[in-house]
Amino acid sequence: MPAAEEEARVKNVLRSTTRKGWPGRLARPGFRRAAAAVAPADPAASQVVWVYAVTADLGAEHLSGLTGVAGEPVRVVTEAGLGAVVGSVDQAVFGEESLTSLLTDLATVEMVGRAHHQVIASTASAGPVVPLRLATTYPDDATIRMLLAERRVELTEMLQVFAGRQEWGVKVYVEPWSDAGVAAEACAEEIGEALSAIAVATRRHPAAGLLPGEKARWMVLNGAYLLSAERAAEFAETVQALTAEHDAFRADLTGPWPPYSFADR
Repeated sequence: MPAAEEEARVKNVLRSTTRKGWPGRLARPGFRRAAAAVAPADPAASQVVWVYAVTADLGAEHLSGLTGVAGEPVRVVTEAGLGAVVGSVDQAVFGEESLTSLLTDLATVEMVGRAHHQVIASTASAGPVVPLRLATTYPDDATIRMLLAERRVELTEMLQVFAGRQEWGVKVYVEPWSDAGVAAEACAEEIGEALSAIAVATRRHPAAGLLPGEKARWMVLNGAYLLSAERAAEFAETVQALTAEHDAFRADLTGPWPPYSFADR
């Protein structure tokens, strides 16, 4: 398939699938406190199922020894040719009623977020994944099987799109004292367009503007780019070359990541 047609197909799939998400209890975060969040779930307690990602053709051997946000063993729930990577966690610790505590405890968010990402990243090393948001929980495996069956077509299309592709993040900053300040946004748009030409899909996030700190600077570009893994080196070189054309510009390149920005809008 010609590159232009493939890019159009990818963008169409992402537009049609990311608007839907999973119904019901999608991305409802909840924990008690930082100390409780790392404690293994009590087997006797009521549990909910924490979902990390959706995959296809993932063998149990790929998850051997892998633990999740509560130190629980990670497993796969299968249905309709798909697999949901999940873990059973204590409802009292990770249930919806603890949402307020989570939102006021940044240390817990960071700690659990790292564990959530580690499971997704480990799963992605074995093949394409559709990563789910932090704190996506469901009452039981049966509900997850039902959702896999209902969303089989959309999820399968997304897995096909993500096969062999990675997400990379680019943030471009400009020194506020520089002469480039007036034209910075226009230059940043040109950089963004050049990077989008390499990627098969782009998500632009709001630029934060003036960032405080010892070395204050303006953020003029904040983008996520989905690209084929074999073009990663070219992409990195392009970021460096384009920002080097402007003395006052600095770029932060991060990746490769699972396709977080493209799996759920």
